[in-house]
Amino acid sequence: MTKIILHLGAHRTASTHVQGVLGKNTALLAKAGIAAPSQEDVKNALTKPLGTRIPSVRAGFKQLGVPAGLETVVISDENLLGFLNSIFIHGAFYPDTARRLAKLRVMLPVDPAKIVVAIRPYESFFISAYGRWLAPGRMVLPRDTLAELVLGLSRGWADVLADIAGAFPDSELVISEYSPDPRFGPAQLSAILGPLADELFYNPAYRWNRSMSARQTMLYEQAVEAGDAEKAADIRTWKRFNQPDLHDGFWDDATQKALQTRYAQDRAGIIERFPAFVTAESFEGQDAG
Repeated sequence: MTKIILHLGAHRTASTHVQGVLGKNTALLAKAGIAAPSQEDVKNALTKPLGTRIPSVRAGFKQLGVPAGLETVVISDENLLGFLNSIFIHGAFYPDTARRLAKLRVMLPVDPAKIVVAIRPYESFFISAYGRWLAPGRMVLPRDTLAELVLGLSRGWADVLADIAGAFPDSELVISEYSPDPRFGPAQLSAILGPLADELFYNPAYRWNRSMSARQTMLYEQAVEAGDAEKAADIRTWKRFNQPDLHDGFWDDATQKALQTRYAQDRAGIIERFPAFVTAESFEGQDAG
């Protein structure tokens, strides 16, 4: 019988790192009876159809092409929850999660045995999300406009988690709190795979994209490898968009305090509702990553 483990991200919580490691270990996972379809395959079979009114006949779990004999399937794509662009285009925080997951449930042969998701403090999450949003041709939002936007969002992590629990009430929901500590990525894989995660190959030179897009990360790492510190700094600090450093006084004091207060309140409610919530307090040397 098929067993599904669903990794929903969220965005900006080392999802790219998780997917990269899964992709590098498909053979090892297969020996353990586990299939880990690529994010591209998941996107085409499941994620894209969630945005259509009538799913294509090519949509659905069967289109993942899981090899015969692999009964456990790890499905990882943060976009199953929705898209970061909704924050800056529509001023909405994952507004369609409940609808998307209801459609996803119909497309799966069984409910997930386990769902793994990470949340991130609003203070750094919105900075990181904005960094992913910035691209040539897109509007650079004035800082006060951006602050007003994020403080005015009616939904937060508690709503997203409630949507997940509502869509899959019988699935084990594993929630963790993002940490920029490099150990967070392996910790997420442990949440997904259990002890098998210790046997995976991890490329020590691989950096998940942190607060940059995949292309920005590639350019950043190329600059670092080439020894071009100035170019790397320009990419890391958003100089190409005439923006200050990612975390150097990004929010004014009032906005920062408001975001911290809201996260603390939401976090307390999440812990009360979901006792299995895991914090990142065990990680040392955390930075603002």
